[in-house]
Amino acid sequence: MDAARTSPNDHEVAVVPEGAARQIAPDIADVSETMLWALHNRASEARRRDGILVDPDCVRIHEAIDYDFERQFGDPVGSLAVRAAEIDRVLRRWLEHHPDGFVVSLGEGLETQVRRVDNGRLHWLSVDLPDAIRLRERFLAPTDRFRHIAVSALDPTWMDAVDPSCDVFIVAQGLLMYLEQDTVRQLFSDIADRFPGAAMVFDVVPRWFSSLTLLGLKQTPHYRLPPMPWGINRDELEPTLRRWNPRLSSVEFLDYRVPRGLPLLLAHMIDNVPILRHEVPSLVLVGMATTVCPSELRFEKRGRRSKGLTAPRKQQMTSVNGGVPGAGAIGDVFAVATRNAARGGDLVIATGQVMAKRMALGMAAALNPLLADHTEFARIVPEKVGAFSNAGMIMIEQSNRANRQMARLASDEVVTTARATIAMAGCSSPAALAAAQGRFALAWFGRAASNFIAMGMLALSAQDAAMAPIRETVGANAERLG
Repeated sequence: MDAARTSPNDHEVAVVPEGAARQIAPDIADVSETMLWALHNRASEARRRDGILVDPDCVRIHEAIDYDFERQFGDPVGSLAVRAAEIDRVLRRWLEHHPDGFVVSLGEGLETQVRRVDNGRLHWLSVDLPDAIRLRERFLAPTDRFRHIAVSALDPTWMDAVDPSCDVFIVAQGLLMYLEQDTVRQLFSDIADRFPGAAMVFDVVPRWFSSLTLLGLKQTPHYRLPPMPWGINRDELEPTLRRWNPRLSSVEFLDYRVPRGLPLLLAHMIDNVPILRHEVPSLVLVGMATTVCPSELRFEKRGRRSKGLTAPRKQQMTSVNGGVPGAGAIGDVFAVATRNAARGGDLVIATGQVMAKRMALGMAAALNPLLADHTEFARIVPEKVGAFSNAGMIMIEQSNRANRQMARLASDEVVTTARATIAMAGCSSPAALAAAQGRFALAWFGRAASNFIAMGMLALSAQDAAMAPIRETVGANAERLG
């Protein structure tokens, strides 16, 4: 146990002092390089007068590393700094209840969180790959309370380094999305089984973003994001975690958005769109139940305290189907809308690939016209005309279908209203009239809901049908051009 608590390096660590010139070349690549992206984001925010993060250590490290941050990562928008600041807030509240607690930071890289939240009593274990730990120790030397271990987060060795007598908080910041789903499930289950009563915070990306990274999404022209195999939408997360391990007492969503400007305004707008609000990156706080009583580790609700953790600002996740007549049909509308959105995303990606390939062919033709792919150029205009013509014909057909549907609905309403009028005219007493009016109103609301759903499905089906010729053409081109 004592050996596991020490730094993986027994030699003296030469820590770069404050104010040092850029002199450290980071010898890291692949997923580990994302620690520089996060560092750039946090340091840029910490330098702002209106920044949401106070972190002189982060700025010191950023200034000492010989690396072209701007070229690789572009201008930071502050989202990763918000992530760090929100985890800071949660950790400070947890430490109010567990001042001698043990914090494990998985895949920590160059994060300086321990310096920001240290209460003078906590113990902290940084877990990362050997190259990452070597770079970290150039700036942040391990101490008796702040220890490092150079292993993968998937290596159970780090679990043996955790003091079993302490309360445990686990941070997995910017880590899980780079793992396969089965690997995440195993890690989560191992943590829940090994550390009952622990708290864990981690972030996730939505499915569409995961898919883009697998296709080769670029942050800038000079930096391609590593693949993120595990993507999950917000409304899927809690059911998924509970399936993975029943030892779960709570799931909370923390504030996680760009701190200012137009992106912040858009984030607030997305929160109010049912289909979109589940398809954004999320920061999640999970409580593992104790083996004695799962209720003992419930997070504090507003105005109350418990043995667990003070509750963060929570985004309520309500089902769109709960207790609503015709809920299944409403769910179908949302499902079709989500499918159309996914197909639209696929179309955008395939279109980009085709355009890039054809631009490359155009540049090659300009350099050597004799070797130009004239067959490919000759098909561009006819295929576009054909695809959009077919889409237009389908739209006309779908429009006529919608007009017929609306005419039928209007005719049904006239007949139903006439029947209701006759029925109410024949009522022999005020009580009978009131009962007839109630039945008419209830039936009207039912029909209105049903008609709304029917028209919504009709519109979504028309959209999907009209886009089909375009999807087929772009898909065929993408497959042919590689």
